[in-house]
Amino acid sequence: MKPIIYIIIAFLLGHNILSAQETETQIASRVPALNGHRFLSSSHYKTSFINTSLNANLGFGMTSLIDMPGIKIGEHQIFDFQGRIIFFNMHVEYQQKFNPWLAMYVTYDMNGRVGGDMSTILADGVNTLNGGEIGWLIRLWNSKKLNLSSSVNVQNLTGNFINVVEYVEEIIDGNPYPTVIKKVPALSVEAGFLGAWGINATFGLQFHAEYGYGETFKRGETEGYLSTGLIMEADLMPKSRIPLGFGLGYGISSAPEVVMNNDGYSNLINVQMAYTGSHDYELGLQYTYYNFHLDGIDKESYISNILLVLKFYF
Repeated sequence: MKPIIYIIIAFLLGHNILSAQETETQIASRVPALNGHRFLSSSHYKTSFINTSLNANLGFGMTSLIDMPGIKIGEHQIFDFQGRIIFFNMHVEYQQKFNPWLAMYVTYDMNGRVGGDMSTILADGVNTLNGGEIGWLIRLWNSKKLNLSSSVNVQNLTGNFINVVEYVEEIIDGNPYPTVIKKVPALSVEAGFLGAWGINATFGLQFHAEYGYGETFKRGETEGYLSTGLIMEADLMPKSRIPLGFGLGYGISSAPEVVMNNDGYSNLINVQMAYTGSHDYELGLQYTYYNFHLDGIDKESYISNILLVLKFYF
């Protein structure tokens, strides 16, 4: 009788262990991985993976000290001074997986910039963007080491620009309808190519290239814009059991939510650190340094931005 009891106990223990391992594998598969490497999420890179997830990013940044132009009357300039511009941004995204090769995502974005004191508020005003996009993510190729996808989306943003200096200049120039507040909608469509390469369990690479066309934040103007970049990653968890991941990336972007109502391209350098010990969420910190062109200022301004990245997988 005892041997039978021992066999039953051994069977139940073995079954529980196998069930636990199976559950662990299923949970671990929620976080995107290739060739044993777990990939990080970034604010400037759309994911190439088909999954169901909720992503929330919150960032804060500030420019270097810049010379702010004032109001030009004839050959004279008044109210010009030095100061800093503060930037803030929020991004919320929900992605729903329908099958192994198709997902839909919906986003909401709010970005803004404002002077760090009253003088810079008068010089640059208060500028905010809000809106979002709806799009589709389509898997093109998936193997043990490589994942390739394409994306198509429609973006609708509204820019709100409050600028006292421009208002005074319009009065001086004789504009019959001067306004201190400008509200400009901008609709655009975008298509992209996204990818991830799992080099080994420790190292991975993500890359993207996206092109869009649509309205700008200058009324009556349309143009195309480009965003592209790559990020190299290292995860310490597989080899040393330290639940930390690191990323170093570079990108170029002229997207409206990056350059706002200004022209030109921004060169973005990203440095990331993230917790990689969870099976169903990501928690990371991202530092971004990039150049930014402000209207009326000849020199490039440089921005340091700190961003909190939080993403849940279902």
